[in-house]
Amino acid sequence: MSMLIWLTFAAGLNSAYCQKRNKAARSKALNDSILINQKRTNAALFSDGLKEKIAGNNFAAKQKFEAALQAWPDDPASMFELAELAAKTGQFDQAITLMKNAVLLDPANKWYLERLAQLYRIIGDLKAFVKTYRELLKLQPDDIEYIGELSSALLLLGETNEAIDLLNQIEKQTGVNEMLSQQKQAIYLSQGKPDKAIDEIKKLSDTFPSETRYLTILADLYKKNGQAEKALEIYEKITNNNTDDPYAHIALAEHYREMGREDDAFASLLKAFESPQLDAENKLQILQLWFQGQENDSTISDAVKKAAEVLMRVHPDSPRGFQLMANYQLQHGQYEEARKNLLLHYDKEKFRYEVGETLLYADYLLQDFETLVKHTDDIIKYFPEQPLPYLYKGIALFQLNRYDEALSSFETGRRFVVGNNQLLFDFYSNIGDTQHRLKNNRASDAAYEKALSISADNALVLNNYAYYLSLRNENLDKAEEMSEKAVQLQPDNPSYLDTYAWVLFRKADYSNALIWIEKALDKSPEKNGTLIEHYGDILFHLGRVDEAVNQWKIAAQLESVSDLIQKKIKNRAYYE
Repeated sequence: MSMLIWLTFAAGLNSAYCQKRNKAARSKALNDSILINQKRTNAALFSDGLKEKIAGNNFAAKQKFEAALQAWPDDPASMFELAELAAKTGQFDQAITLMKNAVLLDPANKWYLERLAQLYRIIGDLKAFVKTYRELLKLQPDDIEYIGELSSALLLLGETNEAIDLLNQIEKQTGVNEMLSQQKQAIYLSQGKPDKAIDEIKKLSDTFPSETRYLTILADLYKKNGQAEKALEIYEKITNNNTDDPYAHIALAEHYREMGREDDAFASLLKAFESPQLDAENKLQILQLWFQGQENDSTISDAVKKAAEVLMRVHPDSPRGFQLMANYQLQHGQYEEARKNLLLHYDKEKFRYEVGETLLYADYLLQDFETLVKHTDDIIKYFPEQPLPYLYKGIALFQLNRYDEALSSFETGRRFVVGNNQLLFDFYSNIGDTQHRLKNNRASDAAYEKALSISADNALVLNNYAYYLSLRNENLDKAEEMSEKAVQLQPDNPSYLDTYAWVLFRKADYSNALIWIEKALDKSPEKNGTLIEHYGDILFHLGRVDEAVNQWKIAAQLESVSDLIQKKIKNRAYYE
């Protein structure tokens, strides 16, 4: 080929190549321009979406983010935001799909991975959660938070050994601390490895020797593992190092009790009570729990007294010890001493109903009815809807022969009784007695009937009702039935035996009346004027006049006899 031809050919080739290269350059520039425009559009739409999201316009935000993703389909940020919006409406499957795509596009973004893990946790897919956190740890192998989250998830999956390894990894970075030791302890216990759990807490306690709480946890572990003596060593060590700590002594007391060493247990409890750091209110609550279920056990009485003495000495300005002592004294017949202790702080305690109620009980046991009326008035002033003070007041007024006032108190208090049949019974039975004294016989009978409708086997009401019917010589068959039942319930009660004899006497069944009055006399611990007078009355109707007069003479020397006794003796005759 001639040079001219070759040059012409070469020039043609070069021209074609240049045209092709220029065309490719123009195409790349066009693509770059399109991509830039796409990204600009995407960025603008994404920005608008964020504004709508911040404004709370989630639907508009979703439209903007979707448009942004259409503008640039490989935008992980828009996928992230759409995933968040889907999660808000409970569309977790869609949210996870979007978040996974975001992670694929930006695998080094820890925020995307964290959120994906959270979504897996929400739907309960722990395996996927663990897998995602493993990816996070690849990004940040020493991140303690990631290690902790992963270990927790592994625990839930039962992968306890790997969880322990991860916690040990954290411990190497941070040192021994309570959170890690407690977690490892829990894992070892779940694996049935109590010795390893104990070792963990030992290590924690050795690291922080001044922290008593860790020793307490260690003692508790020993106890749960059946090593009571080792637990005791720890508890004793705690109390020796913290002699003024009431809680340490309480823990030791509880352990002694679990070992069956009751005396040592209570001695430790009293040491706790010696500390003023624990207030009197809490001590009283602890004591109540300590003796719960043993209220009727006479052996606890001395222990209660000792506790009360400590409370009175350590907390002289608190009423709790004095009230506790008063309760002890009431149980032991020391009524006056009990009332004195209750009155010491009564002025500032009268707003506590239970204190006032105990004081009323003391007054009642002392049979100090004048004072009982005063105290009931005081308590009713502060607690006008509590029924029991009205009952006490009515009883006191009855004993003072102020029957109209007593009846008013009983009727008022009865209306405040709610859900307490025993208390309602007490009101009706006392109303029956009071109405009898007021000679309102029909009202008395009605009250007794209401009382018996609540408690049909109450011997006292059966006896009183029967006796009052016999005095009126009314409804004697009913009286006999009730009196017989009372005697069956309490066959050794001389008063009930006397009533039964008297009902039979009223029915002119003198032979049987004699049998029962003699039983009453035999059961009576001391001579009783009423019983002996009735004995004479029955003997008289059996024609044994000399014996009758002799019994009347004996009765006349005693109390509780009728006004007719002297007339009976003088005229050797029976009078009603």
